[in-house]
Amino acid sequence: MANKKNASIKDVARLSGVSVATVSRIMNDTGRYSPKTRDKVLKVIEEIGYERNSLATSLRINKSNMIGILVPDIANEFYASVLKKSEQALFKLGYSTIICNTERSIERETAYYRMLIEHRVDGLISVSSASNQMPLSAKYAIPIVFIDRDPHSNSELIVTTNHYAAGKELAKLLLNQADDLCLVMTKSRPSSTMDRVQAFKDELAKSKMDTSGRILSLNTTSDKFLQPHPDLKEFIEKKCHKGKRLGVFAINDNVAYMVLRVADELGLKVPDELIVTGVDGMSIASISQPTITTIVQDSTAIADEASRLLVESIKKRGEKERLSGTIYIPYRLAQRKSTLPKK
Repeated sequence: MANKKNASIKDVARLSGVSVATVSRIMNDTGRYSPKTRDKVLKVIEEIGYERNSLATSLRINKSNMIGILVPDIANEFYASVLKKSEQALFKLGYSTIICNTERSIERETAYYRMLIEHRVDGLISVSSASNQMPLSAKYAIPIVFIDRDPHSNSELIVTTNHYAAGKELAKLLLNQADDLCLVMTKSRPSSTMDRVQAFKDELAKSKMDTSGRILSLNTTSDKFLQPHPDLKEFIEKKCHKGKRLGVFAINDNVAYMVLRVADELGLKVPDELIVTGVDGMSIASISQPTITTIVQDSTAIADEASRLLVESIKKRGEKERLSGTIYIPYRLAQRKSTLPKK
């Protein structure tokens, strides 16, 4: 009997009475072989404890069945949901994943890209895209799908919510319900955020409203939403006028929650004196008091489509024509108690 620690595929073939090629076909579930032969080979594999050297196999066939996933903030609920569902979808498709938390750092993102390439991953999903080193697929010669981020390149694959359309829908809702509008954002500037900001500006321009003085950029990140921010309190207090309802376009649900806390501190009634909307569909939006009107992104559909497209791109790797373009996943508006009831 072969030593379990040093068992090789040749030992499996010898003890099974078949060729090495047959053992390989059975382990990779390819080619033709009888059920009886398969059972015999698998029994020998179990008995001698043979384990395939995945690294050696990947070097030989240039395929590792590993996918790298980069996220900007693993603690963010939306990113965490996309990450979890992408991992689940890829596992069903036969791939393992390496998770990289970039913390919105260009340096960390670039370092992770290099590390993942060195680990011979078959493809990448980037929910981060802090850098502008585009096109990344050409730079790293590896299939990449971007989630919720536009890398500003026509040659890349992007799966995202239409943030501009979502932003317009929220801005119109606020314009219909409020006497004055403002937007509150953070220092983070991904393309999804800037699309929402542009939609807000465009809708105000249509209504002949100047955006000057109506946009507050907090020197913080949205994950600090439980911490009060003095600039936000001062801004809301200055914008609110007796007898007029203020509409606040919060760049995401965490920021919307920050606005609700400030409104409570200032004694402002929501939605009578102040209305607020968010984006993402996080749990905080459905359990806050009052609950927050928000754009709900379909993280499951986003993750499933990104995973499917990445695997398809991996299969097409090396072909002249490769997959590219933007896939928009439908969103929905969840109208709750932070805005006025539907008429």
